Amino acid sequence: MGAASRCTSCLCCPFKCLACGLFSCLCSILISLLVIAGVLALVLYFIFRPHMIAATVDSAALSTFTLTPTSTLAYNLTVAMTVRNPNKRVGLYYDGVEALALYEGQRFGFAPLDPFYQGTEASTKLAPAFGGQQPLDGDVTAANFRAQQSAGAFDVEVKLNARLRVKVWAFKVRGPRARISCPLSLPAPGAASPPAFKPVDCKVWF
Repeated sequence: MGAASRCTSCLCCPFKCLACGLFSCLCSILISLLVIAGVLALVLYFIFRPHMIAATVDSAALSTFTLTPTSTLAYNLTVAMTVRNPNKRVGLYYDGVEALALYEGQRFGFAPLDPFYQGTEASTKLAPAFGGQQPLDGDVTAANFRAQQSAGAFDVEVKLNARLRVKVWAFKVRGPRARISCPLSLPAPGAASPPAFKPVDCKVWF
């Protein structure tokens, strides 16, 4: 009875049966493509095994860092840092590279840097420099500045942002936006016998 009913339905509306068949076929193809794509992504992951980039501040110095009674910060900060691509099979393009300098969470310096490419297992030296004047907000910031000045060292944060493009063989695909944060404790300008700078490993996330 069921077979006869289906035959009668198809005879009455052949286009309906054709549409159902096409829909079923398309679903099967789509599921197969998703499975193949998943397997391919898993295979590529095990082949390339992408690793997080690494960054280190090799040296940094404050030659000027003063706060006026009106809470205007006069600053001169130089930084030397290394960014490393640890991947053995993946090259990286860094676009829209910018360095930021912050004190007490407030940005006081900005330095655009040239885009660059890193081959596999390559390192790149960067030297952002910040200089100028910038108003700072808040009485707490001014109080912390005076306390750190008395202690002989300032807590400064240097950030590096860049848009990544990933190169695998001859293919280039758009990657994530890399964000690098480097917390630093730097001797106050003019400090007597400042300690030697020790390299600082930065935090990296996407």
